[in-house]
Amino acid sequence: MNSATIASIAYVATQVRFALTSSSVFSRTDTTTDSEMFYHSLLDLLEDPDESKEVDELLMWWNRY
Repeated sequence: MNSATIASIAYVATQVRFALTSSSVFSRTDTTTDSEMFYHSLLDLLEDPDESKEVDELLMWWNRY
C-alpha cells in the first residue's frame, strides 16, 4: 500500500474500535461491536458527497509523506 484510502481508514478505525472493546475475538458479525455495520457506516460517511471537502483534507493529511 502506497497511500491511505477511504477503505483503509475505515478498516483501521474498525480495528481500533474493536481493540477498545472487551471482546476477545474479532468477527465482522460480532453482536457486541457489529464491526461490519460500523465499517459500512464509516464508508457511507466517507463517501458522502457532502463530506468530500473534509474527506479530501483527511486523505491529504494521511498521505502527506
